[in-house]
Amino acid sequence: MRQYRPTIEQLKKRYAADMARRKVQARRDAARDPNVKRTPIPDNSEPWLPHPVRSVAEAMWISDQITADMRRWNLL
Repeated sequence: MRQYRPTIEQLKKRYAADMARRKVQARRDAARDPNVKRTPIPDNSEPWLPHPVRSVAEAMWISDQITADMRRWNLL
């Protein structure tokens, strides 16, 4: 199988795009107030169990719940 090698022009374009992206990101970072705390996006999922899975039976129960949900939503 022949190895793919980008042309010099493609490499130049890729490099220029990367440099432009870095420059724009640096401007955005400089414009942001450093004192403002960035809040992470909250997790919208709920755990199946209040603790990590401890047994195969618990794992099977979770699997059965997922299968039932998939059937309910006609995904299976």
